[in-house]
Amino acid sequence: MRHLSRALALAAASALLLSACASGADEPTPGSTSGGPAADVQFEKKDPLKIGYSVYDLQNPYWQSYAAGVKAGGEAAGVEVVVVDQKSDQQQQVSGSLDLINQGISGLIVTPVQPSALPSTIDAAHDAKIPVVIADIGTAGDYDAYIQSNNVSGGALAAEHVIEQLGDTPGPHKVGVIELHAGSVVGEERVAEFVSILDEHENFDIVSSLDGNDTVDGGFAAAQDMLSANPDLAVIYAANDDSAIGAQRAMETAGKSVEDGFILIGFDGADGALDLIEQGLMSATVAQDPYGQGVKAVETVLALLEGEEDYDDAATKTIFFPVEIVSAENLADFRASRASQD
Repeated sequence: MRHLSRALALAAASALLLSACASGADEPTPGSTSGGPAADVQFEKKDPLKIGYSVYDLQNPYWQSYAAGVKAGGEAAGVEVVVVDQKSDQQQQVSGSLDLINQGISGLIVTPVQPSALPSTIDAAHDAKIPVVIADIGTAGDYDAYIQSNNVSGGALAAEHVIEQLGDTPGPHKVGVIELHAGSVVGEERVAEFVSILDEHENFDIVSSLDGNDTVDGGFAAAQDMLSANPDLAVIYAANDDSAIGAQRAMETAGKSVEDGFILIGFDGADGALDLIEQGLMSATVAQDPYGQGVKAVETVLALLEGEEDYDDAATKTIFFPVEIVSAENLADFRASRASQD
């Protein structure tokens, strides 16, 4: 692969060394690296046993699904769950979380609007002998566990899909990447692995990597610039589905289509992207599982209350949740599985 793609991979890899985070937020302050629950805190099961979830914004379908998973996890365990909606407001993140603590919960799950606001909440929870599980977005303070989608694996799945479709046909095939907003560690993770894997194949050449600002309009603008500069572009990988949806509109304007062999891949598993796949207008998306993560968050709280821990990365107390590639081939099965969660 040419010099540009190597430079992109090195830059993204360097960014990954600086911080770690999950879906959608700017750079968080890393949490404790000692591993295990917070030092000197003996967690306490209160009677009745309740778990609180301070959720990012219940107007967003992703967080609706996450909250549904938390509730399902509580129901399966016979535990009451109380949900507080932060409505994308940092102040409500703090006040809502403190309100849950004051309600006598035994465990707190937080999807932070701003990870930087977490430390005071975590300290208050620990004072009340309550473990804190961070559910996606990003971390700060001495949290007890962090659950996030496996974004690195997702980038690999996207690259492998591209290779499967075009790896044996003569190239090099030109590839464009639409990044998340500057400072988004999740975007850096998703892009770095994608670039790294394609870098090993001389049949692919990443000719453009632009910020799509996480939006449909941003994805449209980025893809339009890529296609204008590279009329023979063969692949676009977007680090979220909104950007991919915008890219599809730009492809349409430029006379490009998936039916003619163009590859367009997004990341999230959003309904809009699934609809485009069904219509033959998008190739694939890397799907997250917010419902499953919600169930896992409850299981993690209960384990911490028993003094147990099972991290994929003990240094950052992180549990990585699987993602999967969804294309036309498995779309029906994926949608049936998602419908069963409702």
